[in-house]
Amino acid sequence: RFQGIVMLLVFGLGLSRTDATEAIPDKRVVLTFDDAVASHYSVVRPILKRYGFGATFFITEGFSFRTNKQDYMTWEQIKELDQDGFEIGNHTRDHFGVSDRTLGQLREQIEAINARCAERGIPRPVSFAYPGNAITPGALPILRELGIRFARRGGAPEHPYEWGQGFAYEPGVDHPLLIPSAGDARPDWTIDDFKRAADQARAGQIAVLQFHGVPDREHPWVHTRPERFEEFMRYLHTNAFKVVALRDLARYIDPDRAPADALAIVQKRKAGRPEVLVEGEMVDNANGKPLPARLYVHGADGTWHFPKSAFALGSAVRYERRNWINTNVVEMHTTLSAHPFRVELLPGRYTFTVERGKEFFPETREVLVEPGLPKLVFRLRRWVAMAESGWYSGDTHNHRDPAELPNVMLAEDVNVGLPMVDWTTSSSVAPSASDRGFPGNFGDVPVQIDATHAWHPRNTEYEIFRTGNTNHTLGALLILNHRTRFDEPVFPLGDIAAKARVEGGLLDLEKHNWPWSLALVPLLKVDLYELANNHLWETEYAVKNWAVPAPAWMGLSGSGTETERDWTLYGFQTYYALLNCGFRLRPAAGTANGVHPVPLGFSRVYVHLDEPFSFDAWMRGLAAGRSFVTTGPMMLGKADGQWPGATFQAANPPKDYRLDCTVQSEQPLESIELIVNGLVSRRFEPQNKKTAAGSFVTGISTEFNPTGTSWLAWRCFEKRPDDRFRFAHTAPWYFEVPGQPLRPRRVETEWLVTRVKEEIARSRRIAPDSLIEDYQRALGIYERIAETAR
Repeated sequence: RFQGIVMLLVFGLGLSRTDATEAIPDKRVVLTFDDAVASHYSVVRPILKRYGFGATFFITEGFSFRTNKQDYMTWEQIKELDQDGFEIGNHTRDHFGVSDRTLGQLREQIEAINARCAERGIPRPVSFAYPGNAITPGALPILRELGIRFARRGGAPEHPYEWGQGFAYEPGVDHPLLIPSAGDARPDWTIDDFKRAADQARAGQIAVLQFHGVPDREHPWVHTRPERFEEFMRYLHTNAFKVVALRDLARYIDPDRAPADALAIVQKRKAGRPEVLVEGEMVDNANGKPLPARLYVHGADGTWHFPKSAFALGSAVRYERRNWINTNVVEMHTTLSAHPFRVELLPGRYTFTVERGKEFFPETREVLVEPGLPKLVFRLRRWVAMAESGWYSGDTHNHRDPAELPNVMLAEDVNVGLPMVDWTTSSSVAPSASDRGFPGNFGDVPVQIDATHAWHPRNTEYEIFRTGNTNHTLGALLILNHRTRFDEPVFPLGDIAAKARVEGGLLDLEKHNWPWSLALVPLLKVDLYELANNHLWETEYAVKNWAVPAPAWMGLSGSGTETERDWTLYGFQTYYALLNCGFRLRPAAGTANGVHPVPLGFSRVYVHLDEPFSFDAWMRGLAAGRSFVTTGPMMLGKADGQWPGATFQAANPPKDYRLDCTVQSEQPLESIELIVNGLVSRRFEPQNKKTAAGSFVTGISTEFNPTGTSWLAWRCFEKRPDDRFRFAHTAPWYFEVPGQPLRPRRVETEWLVTRVKEEIARSRRIAPDSLIEDYQRALGIYERIAETAR
């Protein structure tokens, strides 16, 4: 404060800027916080104090400030901010919009906050922020008369208010009472958005950054998540930015010196911006209603662009992932709520692609962006409506931030989401103590997004790359839909399996060729098998020559992981071998979206419900195997009128069972196959009849006569360009014939025995004794099964 008094005296003497002020160094940032939100005191204050940052808090008694102390600060807390050394600025009494029409009331609005400050011994504010970022030049003499030295606006009118974008303050060019925000934080801001704003602080320019609540419950369109805010502040600290309050600019700027035309720079910036504002929306072609969806915007120069929501309460979640092995494999998209979008693009040619889950045709459009471009409307055509016949989809393995799931699940139309909120990669670290998951308390009950979309926060992944003190990969095991956090490291395995059972959780074998996978199945009585797993991506197949190779008897090329088709068949045949050994694993499907370059729900499992949708009903259907997995086609099969998962006590003598299978697909099928006891029993030529919706349908009716205990399932493959394909696979039906047990094939049991022996040898000197003992138990189970092999 003493320094501020000195500066006032210096300016009062009429000295020149050269005499009275310092040169503006690079990396000078001003932090400002609007609306007196409670989180300014509870969340922002301790973070700023930890980093030694200055800031200005603009106070208003508008909104529900006077009565809602859950969401707004008290004046006692505001006084503490002042005592901490932060600046208290004026934001009008009622969050009063400044316009030519309201200028007559501006003095009263400002003086009301000045009076509140005086009552509490807070210095009279010398900084002002325009409520709603609305400005008019007529306000400038009033602000100056009331002692306001610096006033911050937003990035408008150069940028639309909704964008949250702006410009650095250029002293001598920008009027000190019309200082622009370099950025106005929005819920979908990433660290790149923040850097774009802060990094403008160079070459004599100052980045003035604008925030609202952290979080902001009453104004979610300007909300910032606390962990994201922490990331932003850490960036400033790590990169040696000097962070000050708005009043501190008096060290560098004479606020009495202002350009003759206060709005000249505003008009110049608007005229000088080459970008074109592209606006659009996604709607249901059948009824014209807005749809949430996934949007790709790809420039002819190879650049990717990420739209924002054009609606204040809308949401846009940016997703950028690149494979670390094949860097050409990228997933660059934005998931948008059911509202219009906008994106700034330089003139040129762009490809817009809109997709929504599996049940709509994608729409791709080449767009020439130039001034005057009309609004883009993407009309998505539905080719199948699975929920109408009781089928609901889920992604049983993802790593999405729970805060993003309401947006992403609706955009992808994934009905059930199971995010790995807790995740460990070390055998000595419990999932709840690992930093790989998501911090926060998300509860232990399903979170309903709407009537047919829900996610559950209690899912855990043990993905062990480090065993003890050694980099020694074991693999991944998922525990789905449990009730309490897992505070236990992975060993002994029996303890975590027992806890999962007590809490009603399901054990999910994440990928079939992890080193420990085949030992876990008999040892832990695993429930689920990811038949469509997270190495299947929409872009292209990338993870090759990975983990344990396929055995020669499967007839695959190389390691069985070189091509997408071999990888898929490797997973199928492993699944069949386990089924033949009597392990009735139900199929699951996951993407690891959040880690991998793949959309949520690209691989998904559909579950049939005979009752209205609920999360619990869906999980019961998943556990019962009333399901099919898919990366594209919709495959509905019945045996004697029963959905997958049914068990039949076969008659003696055996009877014929009627089998019906209908497949609907976006593109023509290449094959449909009936699998019996792990072998292709019959292959059917698809009919590929074109439907009125534009999809393709094939219907098959046949019979099955079990000569012994058996299982059967259907699978199909759909043609795609560039030798790609999509597939669907049903869960099995089981047929039990007394006195004629199912016997596995000898090549299957020999391979399973060999695999566990190899894993014992590989891990013996590294893994704890408890794991080796578990492996020995698994080996014994397989050896006993091998005695029954044919």
